[in-house]
Amino acid sequence: MNEKFFDLAREKQDRMINGAIEVFAKNGYKHASTDDMVKAVGVSKGLWFHYFGSKEGIYIFVYDYCVKYMLLELSTIVNDGEKDYFERIKQIAKTKAKVGRSYPYLTIFLEEAAHESQQEIIAKTAQSRQNYEERMNAYLSSAEIDIISDKTKRDRIKKMLDYTISSIIREKTAEAAGADAIFREIKAYIELMRDMTLDLA
Repeated sequence: MNEKFFDLAREKQDRMINGAIEVFAKNGYKHASTDDMVKAVGVSKGLWFHYFGSKEGIYIFVYDYCVKYMLLELSTIVNDGEKDYFERIKQIAKTKAKVGRSYPYLTIFLEEAAHESQQEIIAKTAQSRQNYEERMNAYLSSAEIDIISDKTKRDRIKKMLDYTISSIIREKTAEAAGADAIFREIKAYIELMRDMTLDLA
């Protein structure tokens, strides 16, 4: 990419980044259109290609940017000393909601990117993908649902939480809900799941 992109006003940088994130989140790499980015942001296609060279260049930049941004925010909110899984998930959800204030589709984009099928683009973002997966796995594996002894049940509870949080973020983002509203909704479901788990113990 052309480093002069960072010489643009921050507001314009964020508009372009947000436009690309949203288009890739909704369409995946193969079906994403730079024309849709132009429409979403109001910046000419020529300017996109001046800074990023190609759709591939835009994707690689945006993916790396999203990973770095998310991991930085996680490092400021997630408490490494917290070993209760429900509290850890709450911290991660709080981070995702906070990130959504600046980049509403960032979390959805990273989720969709994990299922990307274009091998060339996967290879060109491999290092960032590995960094993100390793950090997220570390956050999730260092906390546990101790009150449930059955590992299969623990794993199912974790999967239910993951699906629920992802669904809420997608639904509320589509509704243009604010970050606080999104986190309140997620928090309510996490606490409900914790109460249900206590009944199972």
